[in-house]
Parts: sequence; C-alpha cells; structure tokens
Amino acid sequence: MEIKRGYLYIVDFNPRIKTKPGKLRPALVLQSDLVNEAGYLSTIVIPTTTRLIENPGVLRLRIRKGQGGLARDSDLLLGQLIAVANDSFQGEIGRLPVISMTEAENRIRVILSL
Repeated sequence: MEIKRGYLYIVDFNPRIKTKPGKLRPALVLQSDLVNEAGYLSTIVIPTTTRLIENPGVLRLRIRKGQGGLARDSDLLLGQLIAVANDSFQGEIGRLPVISMTEAENRIRVILSL
C-alpha cells in the first residue's frame, strides 16, 4: 500500500500501552512524502479518537463526519504524534481537506515550538 501525507488510514495501534492509543483507529499521515517514498519501515501519524471533548485547546482538532472519509466526528490527537510500523496500516480512508491539514500543521508548530 502506498502511504501518502495528508491521508487518513486505518492503523493498528495494538497493544495499548499507557498513553499510546490501542486498537484499530483512523490516523492521519503527517510524515513527508519524500520520507514515505524512501522506503523507511515506519511512518509518523496523528491518531484520532471519537471520544470528543469540548474546548480541547491546541492539542486536538475536530474533523467532521465525512471529511477525509471519516464515518464519525473525530478529534485528531495532535499531542500524540507517533511513528508506527508500515505493516500496521490496514487501509486508506481518504484525503483530509487542505484547510484541515493546514490547521493541523499550524497547531503542531505551536505544540512543538517550531
């Protein structure tokens, strides 16, 4: 499967360890396509959750049902960037709208002081 930046995929995050999100869940690929195409064995992603909270601050970004192919309203867990093995990817869901991707990038810059 070709892994592309800005796309959502179903990723197997098992086993759950402390703050690492367990189970199969959608995740957004953040990693550059230059790195994706280089053949590395892992990819940096942003996991999602359907456990929504109101007024989450900078650490979450709400993605509405249908955006990027999501079946339910979800939050991107921007404070939980994680590298996952490429064989954890189970299937492509869809591409996140550019405006949402830009907002995610802006918030990550704030979180990481970039």
